[in-house]
Amino acid sequence: MRRRSFLGAAGAAAGLVGSGQVTATTLQGQEDGPLEEVEILTDEYGVSHVYADDVYSLAYGNGYVQARDRLFQMDALRLVGRGESAEWLGPAQLPSDIEVRRDLYSRDRINQQWEDASETTRAALRGFSDGVNRKIVERIAEGELPGEFAALGRPIEPWKPEDSIAWINYALGFFGVNGGAELSNARTLAEMFENFESERDAWAAYDDLNNVVVPEEHYGSVLSSEVDDTDERALEYDELSEDQLDAIRAARDAVPWGIDEGLPVPDGLTEGLREARGMLNGFRFGSNAVIVGEEHTAGEKPLLGAGPQMGLFKPPIPYEVGIHGAGFDIVGMGVVAAPALVIGRTPDIAWTVTTSQDEMIDTIAVELDPEDRHRYRWNGEWHEMATQQVRHYTNPVGGAAQGQTSPGEYTVVRQEVARVEQEGTSMPVIAWNPEENVAYCQRITSRMDELDGAFQWAEVGRANSIDEFESYISEFPFGFNFHVVSDDEIAYFRTGKLPDRRGDGDPRMPKPQAEHDWGGFEFGTSVASVRNPERGYVVNWNNAPAPGWRAGSSEQQWGTVHRVDVMDRLIREAIARTGGELTRQDVEDIVEDCSVEHPYAPRSVPAMLEAVAPGFVDDQLTAMGEELETWAATDYSFRPGSNGTYDNGGMAIWEETRKELQELVFRDELGEQTPTLNYDPTNADGMGGGDPHAADHGATVNEDVTLVAAIDGDTEYRWFGSPGDDADGSTQSEVIRKAMQRAADTLEERYGSPDPADWLLENRQSEFSPLGAANADRVPMTNRSSFPQSYVVGEGLENGASLPPSNSGHQNVVELLGTLAGNEPDRLTNQLDLYENFEYKPLPLAREGVEERATAQETLRTQSEEIADAGRPVTDLAVKLFSVPGGGLRAVRDLTGQLDRSVNGILDDIGGAAATDVDSGEEDETEDETEDGPGVTIPGFDGLSLGER
Repeated sequence: MRRRSFLGAAGAAAGLVGSGQVTATTLQGQEDGPLEEVEILTDEYGVSHVYADDVYSLAYGNGYVQARDRLFQMDALRLVGRGESAEWLGPAQLPSDIEVRRDLYSRDRINQQWEDASETTRAALRGFSDGVNRKIVERIAEGELPGEFAALGRPIEPWKPEDSIAWINYALGFFGVNGGAELSNARTLAEMFENFESERDAWAAYDDLNNVVVPEEHYGSVLSSEVDDTDERALEYDELSEDQLDAIRAARDAVPWGIDEGLPVPDGLTEGLREARGMLNGFRFGSNAVIVGEEHTAGEKPLLGAGPQMGLFKPPIPYEVGIHGAGFDIVGMGVVAAPALVIGRTPDIAWTVTTSQDEMIDTIAVELDPEDRHRYRWNGEWHEMATQQVRHYTNPVGGAAQGQTSPGEYTVVRQEVARVEQEGTSMPVIAWNPEENVAYCQRITSRMDELDGAFQWAEVGRANSIDEFESYISEFPFGFNFHVVSDDEIAYFRTGKLPDRRGDGDPRMPKPQAEHDWGGFEFGTSVASVRNPERGYVVNWNNAPAPGWRAGSSEQQWGTVHRVDVMDRLIREAIARTGGELTRQDVEDIVEDCSVEHPYAPRSVPAMLEAVAPGFVDDQLTAMGEELETWAATDYSFRPGSNGTYDNGGMAIWEETRKELQELVFRDELGEQTPTLNYDPTNADGMGGGDPHAADHGATVNEDVTLVAAIDGDTEYRWFGSPGDDADGSTQSEVIRKAMQRAADTLEERYGSPDPADWLLENRQSEFSPLGAANADRVPMTNRSSFPQSYVVGEGLENGASLPPSNSGHQNVVELLGTLAGNEPDRLTNQLDLYENFEYKPLPLAREGVEERATAQETLRTQSEEIADAGRPVTDLAVKLFSVPGGGLRAVRDLTGQLDRSVNGILDDIGGAAATDVDSGEEDETEDETEDGPGVTIPGFDGLSLGER
């Protein structure tokens, strides 16, 4: 697409982005019909209810209120979904853009999704876009555009249906599709091949890290009799083909495909692990859920609690809204930048969702032609890869904000996207070993299903019964667990498009092409769903549905210890305590308690206590055991203490001992592949790791699975000692004592005291990461939902939810500058106290309740809009905002003292210089083409270093 040059926008927007002519693009609204009326009622928390008579108009109202509250965030998310975010948000976004352009879709494919969409889908996307653009026009006229646009010097683009599609592709394509860890597993195993006496021994030990079949001891959300078992299994070493062994060995030195070797990228990107990176680091769709049948409730109505864990962002990724009309009568949450709701309640049913983690991706090793890496062998014949050349530009302003480049420095990174096109699908090539002439590509069950799947999900908002709900999701292709309640029954539906694997080879590892074979697909609802389960309740925290199920490919995923164990214990205790008459408050208490009780420590602390029994070791280790016993008496709680620290030393002792055990037990065998433990939620690594909820206190991967199995003696390999050691447990106790002594040395130095009672860990905190120029709020660490829900169907205002820190993220340029000076608008945090205190605001559905809580009413008539493409200014303010020493918007607070003048004086500095805008449009076709970035000369790639944002 050709480049376009613009001057700044006219009218009231001139104070933000300069002055001059306006180039306008006409956006089509509802076709050939009368203007429809849309009514919007909004409450004190900024939650709007949209009333209209057709899908287009409902989406129009939804787009309008989302743009009112989240316009800058929406813009950032469409850039992420298009794989173009580094151009405006800085070089820390490069791993994300590389991943998106490799694993998802080009502009051409996104356009094709739009062209192929159903009429209902097109009406919703078109209405949503027109509503967004209506609000953009109003914001420009009012001089109320989000201040981040001026700070970044970014023009405001019209919203298009394809923008929502790009974001839907990202959200569902990365976080509704699980599996694909085979290359990562192979790299672990290849390291073990080097560290063990033989490959055979390493292979046997690897079984302890990764099961194909969920073990009998794993807690399943339903009974084994209620789901189908898998017929897949792990192979013995002697059953492996030499070709698969070669693919495993080659994985150790695999490098990313198509990326300059001077560009550092996360290991997970090389291995094809679908993770959020850059500004969305920590975003995922993990969750927990509790549903209770009427036989266990006091009011003889089913109960629902908990909700999705999608990371902690400010503003959040979920967006809270009510939609009423055209067969929909629903309130709950959708995902921002898309027109539909995904979780919530109607007059007849309520539901929440967790992620399934079922295996929907296979990694395939293909042989390459030694003379031409783009030629690969498939079914004995040579084929050419489909390739495209992509250029990633990095914003000099965003780069300065991240402390990685100087203002004005512009960088280009080149990427070759390659795909193996076979079996009726397109498989991204993720990595290769040039010495061994092997490449690794991934086959995904749900490729190009994202848009259709999103609107299958949206249709559940029309359901009047659990029967209808099930009919809408019976062939939903993405991997989730739907937990549904009506006024008289409960249901658990596991969805996903699962392959029927028929090929040879071990399913945990990359398979040579000749050993890969899919015989078709089946949907999760047909093999792992249950209505009114025998237990009378369901709890789920991304665990397996039942023992005997096919485990995902990720290491230590579903073993004999899991965080869902806490939820199950709590609900069983509550049923016993109440005589099977649970109330909504009981369910809320379960959700609260499970979010502050450690899920794994109960399985390792007893071994620590046994190792330091009184009279067996020195006084300090014995005292450490006493502190651990005190912690155990609180059910291993990490509720914050009143003096800024936890109330005993047990948690600090467990953390440090657990870190030492990780090294002592696993380092010799796993080498560089030994996972690093992180217990601080505010210390994400910036390269795709870390979790904002509770870090490795149960919020991320189950690093304790193998350790607990080793403690219990349920492993093939003796991780605590060699086979020649005594079998009476003395070796295990010796290793644990050594770990505890090392932990004691660390803690004594840290706290300046030899007494374990003084080792009081500072209260851990979870942090809301700003998506824009907001402050990073913190709350006491909890392992809980991003959108807590509490529902009793038909109970009106008794139902509730909270969406922290707020449903709004909007700041105009004056408010933005005030935020940087420490005076943030209250609207950005008006649900934070609710969340911190485990409280819920009313969430009415009936019109009467909505009107009772409404503080604002607005009526719109749907129409198409003309919206200006505002030019990108070269402003002093942009450079000042993003060039503070140390980088990052947090550091910009220091700027206010340096400038020593009023906000109005700063506003006077915003210039109106001409600028050039690039619409990156089509992907580049050849590497020889040259294209400049937005008004800046590109010096070429010179080994850009990525760091934390």
